Amino acid sequence: MKLLKPPPLRPGDTIGVIAPAGAVYGDLLAKGVRALEARGFRVLLAEGILARKGYLAGSERQRAETLERFFLRDDIAAIFCARGGFGSIQLLPALDAELIRTHPKIFVGFSDVTALLNWMSQSCGIVAFHGPMVAVEFAGELEGGVTSGFWDALTGKRRLWQIKGTGVLRGGNGPARGPLAGGCLSVLVTTLGTPYEIDTAGKIVFLEDVGERPYRIERMLTHLRMAGKLDGVAGVVTGAFNDCETGADRDVTEVLTEVFAGAPYPVVTGLPCGHATPNTLLPIGLDAELDGRNGVLMLVEPATQAAC
Repeated sequence: MKLLKPPPLRPGDTIGVIAPAGAVYGDLLAKGVRALEARGFRVLLAEGILARKGYLAGSERQRAETLERFFLRDDIAAIFCARGGFGSIQLLPALDAELIRTHPKIFVGFSDVTALLNWMSQSCGIVAFHGPMVAVEFAGELEGGVTSGFWDALTGKRRLWQIKGTGVLRGGNGPARGPLAGGCLSVLVTTLGTPYEIDTAGKIVFLEDVGERPYRIERMLTHLRMAGKLDGVAGVVTGAFNDCETGADRDVTEVLTEVFAGAPYPVVTGLPCGHATPNTLLPIGLDAELDGRNGVLMLVEPATQAAC
């Protein structure tokens, strides 16, 4: 399937905001909306975005229908997620991949939204963006969570860029190249054994999480390895794994070092993406290069269509 890139954002475009997962707090949503409007964009909130079904932002059907409806609307240039939490994976059986593929547009989120991002890349064949969310980073909950590079990438101004990690576990045999896949580790593991299982073959796989003890990270990485998801990859790059060390007998670095010991591909750690500050934008599905010797992830082509 040929990968499709969405059209770039332009000044005055409308950004639609949806809640595909956890229930949204109105005050944080309002702060995030103001931040988007201050950038010169119109903002359209999904009907029922503050709906609650316990910890969920409404029913599965409501959330899935809203997502599809926003992709269909020609007056919406991009769709930003309000927050993560839980619930994105519940939408997948109800979504029409061909409908979304025939209406490609910028879609941004991370954390629990990882399930949607990788499904859009694999099943719809479109670039999806792992990055800041409206009621989180844009609301100022993570100070400095949105970089200028975020807007440059989505508006088509940034054609090539590099993201440097803080460490190298395996140098590999020269730079590795492949499409980007991955996101929040705990969410990726929940796709295993389902029709929406992540495909890692030949890809540069990004893994990150927050607030997980090292033993849980080791458990999840072991699950991925036993499921064959760490075989045949082009390379692996990890995030910061913030708040994952409390009371640890084994730290995350030790876990990662052992899991990837002997890996024939490059493994770079400490990328400032996901549950990190800043939360650097990653285009899921786009080709990238991973330089294991210098600890750099390089995105070598624009993430959006060429501006007319």
